[in-house]
Amino acid sequence: MNNRCPKCGKKLSPFYLKQNCPNCKVDLLYYKLDERLEADALEAARQERKIKDFVNILKTSSFDSPLKIIRFILFFTPLAAMCLPVYGSVSLISLVAGIIGGSFSLENSLLPVISMGAVVVISLAVIISSLFSSAKGGLARNLVFSALNLAVLGVFGIVTGNPGAGWYAVCLIYILEIVMHILCDRQIKSKIEK
Repeated sequence: MNNRCPKCGKKLSPFYLKQNCPNCKVDLLYYKLDERLEADALEAARQERKIKDFVNILKTSSFDSPLKIIRFILFFTPLAAMCLPVYGSVSLISLVAGIIGGSFSLENSLLPVISMGAVVVISLAVIISSLFSSAKGGLARNLVFSALNLAVLGVFGIVTGNPGAGWYAVCLIYILEIVMHILCDRQIKSKIEK
């Protein structure tokens, strides 16, 4: 709190509770109230513009066309594809069933668990990144995360040496994601140019 009179600048005690300045007798509460209210209104309008711009970025990036909605739904399909055997006979369902049933052995399933965990974490990054596709560097960011996801899955597929149908399905989904990022970016740029 400013302990000075807004008009004459005289220092006031922090315990001074009277309404008028003891020096110049100006009303401390209402002095230049119109100017302060106008400044508050301008600040509120600026904040409202920032929120509208943020919501517009989210809408333009993700939900304003059928292609973008399809891309957004596509982000969740790797989880479904991992229910197929990803590495040999290991799938997301077999891992969860093993954990629940108590037959889960980390020694035998370490690489699949790390791979599937990495895919899930990076997929979350892809989803969050895609929400800001229309922001600066959106396409590059989306492509990096999707390519990283594909690379992680590819490396683990090579290391385990036994990729299953789920692995191929997830790889295909990530390639499709990259294509969708490029198509959606073209839509965003054409909309911005109009």
